[in-house]
Amino acid sequence: MTVSCEGDCGVIERLGEKQDFEAALTRRRYRHEDFMLHVLKSVVRGKRGAWNQDYAVTVAHVGSGKTNVYRGGPKHDWVRLCMADIDAGLFGPPM
Repeated sequence: MTVSCEGDCGVIERLGEKQDFEAALTRRRYRHEDFMLHVLKSVVRGKRGAWNQDYAVTVAHVGSGKTNVYRGGPKHDWVRLCMADIDAGLFGPPM
C-alpha cells in the first residue's frame, strides 16, 4: 500500500521523495495508509517566479488528525524534517 497523495504529487514522485518517505515510514513501523500527503507548487509573481522550484508538502496523520507543512525543493529536505518530527512523537506512536 502506498501513501495517499493529492495535489501536485508528480513533483515528489519524479524526485523519488514519495518513495523515500514511504521507506522511512516502513523503517519506523508506521503503516503507509495512516498518512496522507498534499503537495502544492509555490507560485511567485514576477520575473523570478519562473525559476521557483519550491513546493509545500502537507503531511497528515489520519489516526491522530495531526498535520504539519514542510517546504520542499532543491534546497530543502522535507522527508528528513518530517522523519525528525515523527521520531520526536509529533504524529503519535505507530498504530
